[in-house]
Amino acid sequence: MSVKSIVIVNPNSKGGQTGKNWESIKSILQKYFGSDLEFVFTKKSGDGTLITRSYLEKGYNNIIPIGGDGMINEVSNGFFKYISNDKFDDVDLMTAEYDKILTLTELEQIDGDCTLTILPGGTRNVLVRSLGFPQDFAECCKYLSESTTTRMVDIISCVAKTSTENFAGNQFRVFLNAAEIGLGAEIIEKGKIVRDQISSRILSTITSIVATLPVYKSNVCQIIEGSTLDHKIVNSLTTKMTMGMVSNGSFLGGGFQVATRADVADGLLDTIVIKNSDSFKILQKLVNIKKGEEAIDNENDIYYGQSQTVSWLTELQNNVTVSLDGEPVGILPAFFRVHPKFIKVRM
Repeated sequence: MSVKSIVIVNPNSKGGQTGKNWESIKSILQKYFGSDLEFVFTKKSGDGTLITRSYLEKGYNNIIPIGGDGMINEVSNGFFKYISNDKFDDVDLMTAEYDKILTLTELEQIDGDCTLTILPGGTRNVLVRSLGFPQDFAECCKYLSESTTTRMVDIISCVAKTSTENFAGNQFRVFLNAAEIGLGAEIIEKGKIVRDQISSRILSTITSIVATLPVYKSNVCQIIEGSTLDHKIVNSLTTKMTMGMVSNGSFLGGGFQVATRADVADGLLDTIVIKNSDSFKILQKLVNIKKGEEAIDNENDIYYGQSQTVSWLTELQNNVTVSLDGEPVGILPAFFRVHPKFIKVRM
């Protein structure tokens, strides 16, 4: 079967550098992937998903997103048939029946043979790190163009309560790398607000950390891990949570390899909970996490679990933010489910 590739480009990624340096980026892509590449540019948030679906339905079998982790997230959502958020309007995530939410979160591929080619086109490129790819753009293009290997990797679906005051429903999305919950997601959300005023990602991140860390309050959450094989709860934990992650890949932004046991094709979610920690203690925990798995095993106030589903429950008034692959999507309560080996990635 011949390869028919479409490159989906977010010109605003990397602080607008993608658009400014497009001719140079284009020449690198054509050097390694061929002069017959086709290109299409996104104009607004969500375009990556719609464009991907459109080209898959036209028979294209290699999708190459150029942008950050958020862009890759949009494109990965486009690999699956549309699931309307309306399906979840009457679902109370605090009390939802397990079998019902499993049925609602079933995914249907548009083309199971299509390949996703992931390149470091953003500022942080966290998913690229989780996959073990080269961080340099040209080097990664060369590496993947010479590869004849693909791998079916897991994808995670999430249903989260929308945080929009005028809409009381839930939002459904899939993601490839990690969800951040609580403090980390709050920093991401504030950083995006600041970035609307200043283009520097580094400055906006520092500003959001300074604004969030000293005043952030931990909230009581119940974390319920489940099995899709026997439809049973395998573990339940209630604790004051400062920061949490549901991971498929091992890295988060900032170079923190939090999910040290994660494998993108093991059919498991990695759930990490940093329990009640003040602003200074959380910094020490993140430093400890960066040291690796031993630090996590030795921390009594860090929980690490693996399962096929996980529900994160808390009262709505706590307003605990949820972000997926670096993009804020809503608040708790939320439900996460792994779909084992469900998307083909060039390796």
